[in-house]
Amino acid sequence: MKMFRILLCLMATAISSYAIAQSDNVENFRTRLLPYPTEASALEGGVKSNRYMQIIDEWQDEDGVLRGEFTFPFSWLERQVFLRVEGCASPYEVYVNGKRVADITNGFVATEVNITKQSREDKNRVELRLKNGKTMSDIECFERGVPHPRVYVISQPRVRVRDVAWRTNIGMNGVVNVDFNVIMRNETLGEKSSRIYYELFLNDTTRLTGGHLDVVVGMYGVDTMRFGAPIPDSVLWSAESPSRVSVRLKNRIAGRDVEFYAFDAAFRELNYKNGEYHINNKKQNISWYELSPRVSLEELRKVYASGIRAVRFTAGYVRDELLEYCEREGIYVAITAPINSSIAGTSRKRGANPSNNPAWRKEYVERVTSAIHTTKRYACVIAYFLADDSANGICLYEGYLAAKAITSLPVLYNDGGGEWNSDDAYTQK
Repeated sequence: MKMFRILLCLMATAISSYAIAQSDNVENFRTRLLPYPTEASALEGGVKSNRYMQIIDEWQDEDGVLRGEFTFPFSWLERQVFLRVEGCASPYEVYVNGKRVADITNGFVATEVNITKQSREDKNRVELRLKNGKTMSDIECFERGVPHPRVYVISQPRVRVRDVAWRTNIGMNGVVNVDFNVIMRNETLGEKSSRIYYELFLNDTTRLTGGHLDVVVGMYGVDTMRFGAPIPDSVLWSAESPSRVSVRLKNRIAGRDVEFYAFDAAFRELNYKNGEYHINNKKQNISWYELSPRVSLEELRKVYASGIRAVRFTAGYVRDELLEYCEREGIYVAITAPINSSIAGTSRKRGANPSNNPAWRKEYVERVTSAIHTTKRYACVIAYFLADDSANGICLYEGYLAAKAITSLPVLYNDGGGEWNSDDAYTQK
């Protein structure tokens, strides 16, 4: 059994390759990352309209079609334009100025769509055409609520910061290093150079490190800019000490500053073995308290006030404001992919539970991997669950393999009967 599991894990990279294969317009998933036009506006932060971002907060709902508008200014003509949709709670199609741009089957993840070609200067019409919820009802047997998406339009330069990720390493001598990856994307016909300036601050005043790096990105290419930063162990994040560091980035192209970023980051090292969590080399006794992802922030505050420090959000869409609260206050979090096929029972025969139906395989893998990509920068997230009450089978096997190809965190599944596609499979027996 152990050798069988190893061989399957070797297949993970190949299997996961289609997990991020979207249509031409849908971007690969990422944790929320917002560009700002100036350093001052980046430091001020917040999700609000600025020169590089417009929130579409006025919608007309006509028979399941949500209609909104945004203004495309002249200054965006040489830039890329993206529509970010968060928490639609329904399958939907995206139309811009009457043209179909994307077909989204998973409304429980933040999705970004490149709408550069469909946009035009001045007023633009956006439609989210909600589909019949029955199309995904076989694997969404959980409370979904009324679709009320948060939508905004993001403008970025053609040579842009695509994503940011990091990993914390505690050495044998106790020295802590954080390795950063800044993924750059070039949307032009030629090779382009970018200079990224970076700074890390403690309490917004004490500068921990800083510098700059150059990268040359090929035509319509992607490259990664890497830098390391030593940090004191006193700023490591845990539920007992939820410390955070301010990260500031600046993208300079051809001597011109084109986008700024400022966000809080939390650093922690996690090791999981035999059902035990070790955070920063200290064992943590984790007992998950289950919460619906539709919980209000006020309800989450009450949970925290009651002394609970570890919550597992069940299947659905977990809003960033909830994760930001958990990160700030010190609550360990487990995210569950938006999969629950309990209505079909536990049979693996043809026509029974979708978890063993290869026709659903791509949808399962996308839901598992997108849940990871859209939450991976939160230190409070220390585990992922494949699904809720969804029997087991080929779709969840491959969902597990795809997850293990992109995360070092434990990937768990309580309802799999102790099979190999859960990192605590052997401790369950």
